[in-house]
Amino acid sequence: MFEENPTSRYLTRSTCPAESQETNTAISNVLGLQESLGHGPADNSEGSPTTSAFSVNSTSLQRHLLSLKKQMSRQKAEYEAKITSLQQRNKDLQSEIKDLHSNLCQQRKWYSLVEIKMRNAERAREDAERRNEMLQKEMEEFFDTFGELTNDMKKAERKLFKVFKPVD
Repeated sequence: MFEENPTSRYLTRSTCPAESQETNTAISNVLGLQESLGHGPADNSEGSPTTSAFSVNSTSLQRHLLSLKKQMSRQKAEYEAKITSLQQRNKDLQSEIKDLHSNLCQQRKWYSLVEIKMRNAERAREDAERRNEMLQKEMEEFFDTFGELTNDMKKAERKLFKVFKPVD
């Protein structure tokens, strides 16, 4: 009666790994049921089954096939929802990566600017120290020179004072 095994065409379909195991188990169960009722490919030598057995078997197979289709569509919906969720998460992460990259670039620019300012401040401090040292030397030279002048003037005044000493 069954010239073609209706479930055999589902064995060659490629499905995702998780549903493939479940589908193969269910198909094996259907094939086992067919063979036990005498309608499978392994048992064609016996006489034809009764019409009621055929209708029960056919109805059972249809229900089982419908159950498998529902299960596959449910799994497909779940996988598509997971894929959509992962794609959205991927977009969110890519956006976060862009933000972090932008922030990193800003931090690098800020760091470079701070380095430049620190170098400029160090140079200005060194220049100020050099100017202070030069000013200190000039002041020392001035006081040495001024001190010598004042000492010489005091000596000259003393000499003059001795020379013009008032006579009493």
